[in-house]
Amino acid sequence: MTDLESVSVVIPFYNGMAFIERAVRSVINQTSPAQQIVVVDDGSHESESQGLTALASSLGFSVVRQDNAGQSVARNAGIAFSSSSLICLLDQDDFFLPDHIEQLLSTWKSHRSPSVGYVYGDTQRVDLHGDVLHEQFIKSHSTHPKVTTADFLATDMFILPSASMFSREMFNAIGGFHSELRGYEDDDFFLRAHLAGFRGVFLDRPVVAWTLNPESSSHSSTMAASRMVYLRRVTAMIAAMPDAEKRELATHFYPRFVSQFAYELAMLRAAGDEATMAESRLRETLVLCRESGASLPINTRIVIGLMSMTRTLPLPLTRIVTRVALSRPLRKLRSALRR
Repeated sequence: MTDLESVSVVIPFYNGMAFIERAVRSVINQTSPAQQIVVVDDGSHESESQGLTALASSLGFSVVRQDNAGQSVARNAGIAFSSSSLICLLDQDDFFLPDHIEQLLSTWKSHRSPSVGYVYGDTQRVDLHGDVLHEQFIKSHSTHPKVTTADFLATDMFILPSASMFSREMFNAIGGFHSELRGYEDDDFFLRAHLAGFRGVFLDRPVVAWTLNPESSSHSSTMAASRMVYLRRVTAMIAAMPDAEKRELATHFYPRFVSQFAYELAMLRAAGDEATMAESRLRETLVLCRESGASLPINTRIVIGLMSMTRTLPLPLTRIVTRVALSRPLRKLRSALRR
């Protein structure tokens, strides 16, 4: 293996002792070994940090420590510490399939060119015990490979960092992961790579096991706030494009984000939780959608209309009406958002 084919694996860690040994061993046991394993402790509790130190001593990987700053900053710190030309990322509760590096590196070699910045594969969806729930998850939810800018924005991207291998050259050229994002940092990263002229090569087979973790932050307030940051970043990118492309991208992009924020608001109202920020996010996104001329799907319009009608009702009544009146359209909207 040449220096241009050396691989470092970076794993962000936050209170993840329940999973980290499985993740690291999946890297150690690769059919094609990594030259370096770096685990970044993102401000974990003291007992978790101590456990990580002991595991690092036993298994022989490097640990980088930082105050808690989120996964984007942790990934950037680990990559800065690493020394290989190629980078693989792995989330602490996921694990590589045995030939992850071998398959991605082979794909990288066979498609090597100045324009190729990354290669990526499909994922198995697994439960907390590692039992397979879905053999090729991302292919069933999104079209690959991504070629046009519309491909990157029309639906959730489903290019998983844990299923990818990218060059340090590309990482440096686009400035790494955006530190403000604690959700949608993956979409932001690969969209910027595309806009910078790098293309990805898709390997049509699973290379990583992606864990369905009930404690995931996918639907948290942190994720919703990060979705808003990403929306604003993409809006700025779209604004700089030619008018014809701007209109096409807006048609694809804004309706799905309005749907996401409408669903968030309805769920908060149904639970009787504080929804001021969710209302603000939905209003801002609706303005952007209307200004772009994009149309909304019927389920989203129903949810928004009922949310508007119940806005002035007392909270207990709002909760009841939302649960009863929106149960069917919310189920349909949730199903649409998961496709």
